[in-house]
Amino acid sequence: MTRTTSAVKPDPADPTTPVVAEGDDQAAAIIADFRATISQIKCASSERLLRLGVSMAQLHIMYTLQRAGEMTMSRLADVLNVSLSNATGLIDRMEERGFIERYRVPTDRRVVLVRVTASGQAMLGEADALSDELLRSVLGRLPASQLRGVANAMSALREAVDTTVGPLPDRHAASTTTPRSGSSIRGQDLVTPHGRD
Repeated sequence: MTRTTSAVKPDPADPTTPVVAEGDDQAAAIIADFRATISQIKCASSERLLRLGVSMAQLHIMYTLQRAGEMTMSRLADVLNVSLSNATGLIDRMEERGFIERYRVPTDRRVVLVRVTASGQAMLGEADALSDELLRSVLGRLPASQLRGVANAMSALREAVDTTVGPLPDRHAASTTTPRSGSSIRGQDLVTPHGRD
């Protein structure tokens, strides 16, 4: 059921007044376009990553560890929403390639932590570069006037997300590129329901 509401005119004196332009239909169209765009970018990025020999599941694990820092295998499995044996298989393959390392905590040898290695960090840098290259190619197709509009809209969207769900902690600021519109482009909890290789 689609509900239509009348547009709320913003109060110039109150910049926090939400604007609902033409009701839910516009929001639904924006959401559909956003999802389709993200899906296309993910597919294109996935193809480029396969050329590097990295799966999306492996990349996701490295980004998760980069953002959250080292964690136990059981915690990683919980975050990824997979079984411990599935997480262990993924980590085994990544450890063989040198992207991830496991080590025991000296004060409690029963605890095994997982972290990204320097080689894994380098792979994340390559993946970010490929993603940036793709996005620059896409944005390069837009005229300057539309680019300014996209930059303004992205900045406003980022601020709305921060206001709605709160800003994300930035444990690894050096791993993210300089923001294009004054706010960081980061992701957290972008966990696929089933981590697959």
